[in-house]
Amino acid sequence: MEKIKILAGIVLFNPEIDRLKMNISAIIDQVDYTILVDNGSKNILDIKKLMNDFPNINLIELGDNKGIAFALNKIGQYAVEYEFDYFITLDQDSVVMKNLVKEYKKYLNLPFMGQLTNYIEDRNNPIDRSKIILKENGAITSSALMPTDVYKSGIKYDDDLFIDKVDFDINIQLKKAGFKSYQIPYVGLLHEVGNQTQHSFLGLKVMTYNHSAMRRYFISRNSIYLIKKYGFREAGGFLIGDVSRFIKTILYEKDKIKKNKASIKGLRDGIFNKNTHLV
Repeated sequence: MEKIKILAGIVLFNPEIDRLKMNISAIIDQVDYTILVDNGSKNILDIKKLMNDFPNINLIELGDNKGIAFALNKIGQYAVEYEFDYFITLDQDSVVMKNLVKEYKKYLNLPFMGQLTNYIEDRNNPIDRSKIILKENGAITSSALMPTDVYKSGIKYDDDLFIDKVDFDINIQLKKAGFKSYQIPYVGLLHEVGNQTQHSFLGLKVMTYNHSAMRRYFISRNSIYLIKKYGFREAGGFLIGDVSRFIKTILYEKDKIKKNKASIKGLRDGIFNKNTHLV
């Protein structure tokens, strides 16, 4: 069997260096090559110094913050240009498990495979391992593996989304193009979604993510963007989620006014096709 070539790409924006070192250390021996795509980090000299500790690694500097989607496309383009068979995309603060790629290789021949993902354990919310099975499921971009041929077919990350819902968009694109996203039965990533806190409402458990005002802007702005792109049937749930998030912010989060004002601005800019990168 011919050896397959796998690229790993990590998107950076002012990373915490110790966590980034853990991230690189966890993936670099599992793949053939690793690239870092930097969105104008202020600590770029520290990043370059860290790279001296690792072989088979390269840095692409974008100069300023062009967003996650733009950086992910750089990873896909690199995989195409240098003829990798597959590429894995990673956030800067996610850490993969040591056998992730080995496990992925067991599932490369699944029918219509557009991407593989794994079960993700949030550092704030441990996973129930008794419920782990192979299933078709949407994927977050961190630790997702995509065949380079799928990317070459026209599946691209949407630069206009900038930093939020990039993963939801790629899931919808894949589905519409006839590809499937599979979640393999393996806990392969330590990850964090916001800064989760748990609350009780009428005896029910309520989770809040405590995203920053800037993130809240893009979450709301991109909900409208995806509804306009795909229709309410496909993407309307994102807007419903925003309404829930708005209420939970009022009840439980700090900086309530600032965050919800950012959400309202995001909804307005989504309706009127604006994109304010800084709130």
